[in-house]
Amino acid sequence: MTDPKNVHYLRREAPILSAPMELKKACKNTRLNYAAQELFARWPNLRESSQRLTSLLTLHYPDPRKEGESLLVNCLASGLIDAEKAILKNNDDLAEQKAFIGRVSEELVHCLALTLMMKVRGSWTPHDVITHGYLDGIVNSSMSEELNWIEKPQAAFKSPVAKVLCASRVFTMSELKLAGLI
Repeated sequence: MTDPKNVHYLRREAPILSAPMELKKACKNTRLNYAAQELFARWPNLRESSQRLTSLLTLHYPDPRKEGESLLVNCLASGLIDAEKAILKNNDDLAEQKAFIGRVSEELVHCLALTLMMKVRGSWTPHDVITHGYLDGIVNSSMSEELNWIEKPQAAFKSPVAKVLCASRVFTMSELKLAGLI
């Protein structure tokens, strides 16, 4: 039996906001909103990728490493910090993009450290982050009644390709190539 302290619940009581609105909230929660605005103004492709990240995780996906924190917020914060360091160090736009994509990809793989369980028609079934739909669509559908995350890593978590598998849900092939992930 799973320890109740190691289960994070989300009851489907209200729909999740659209990805752009949820991303805006997540950026504010990073306390790096200005850096996010600057990065996304220079690189609209990174805004689009961040919206896909937001749809994939939503603000509700817990960070398995930091109790009570959002994995989405931590992915964005880490990416923004690394991008800012890269542009200050190198004054190179491509280095800035590469740093953001690489760091978000490193953080995103931690979504596999938890198993997301969905209650559908009274039965609990696991949700595979890599192959199934984006979390915002699942939460907003009438199908899922309740979600919970169990601190049980998914099989792909320790795989050497896990980072690329997760990142491919968010970033384009060109972005993955730029960051040296493929």
